[in-house]
Amino acid sequence: MRATKYLIVSAVLSAIALQASVQAETPDEIQTRILTQTKFNVVPAEALSVPISQYRGDGDPTTLELVIFSNKSDGRSRVSDDGEVIFFYDKDSSKLQQQLIQKAFQIRIARAINGT
Repeated sequence: MRATKYLIVSAVLSAIALQASVQAETPDEIQTRILTQTKFNVVPAEALSVPISQYRGDGDPTTLELVIFSNKSDGRSRVSDDGEVIFFYDKDSSKLQQQLIQKAFQIRIARAINGT
């Protein structure tokens, strides 16, 4: 009886370990997944229900939001700490916009690789 319990527990643990090893993504696979599956949403600041300083994103990890604002008083162009939202002042250059998009993806990829 005791041997049967150990055998069952061993089989279950082996199955879990096998499933985890099959499903584990490499950093390159994570990067590819994020780069290909991320949806990009452009959000005019006027459409937000809260001030830009309070906006935290839509909560969907598969979207990257670009919030475009025209009031310099809303701050500088930037990426949120979690890489989910880019806040972009509409008078800034397209080069800066591209740099912010790259930074957002770098943050998102690093967070996914680190499991955060």
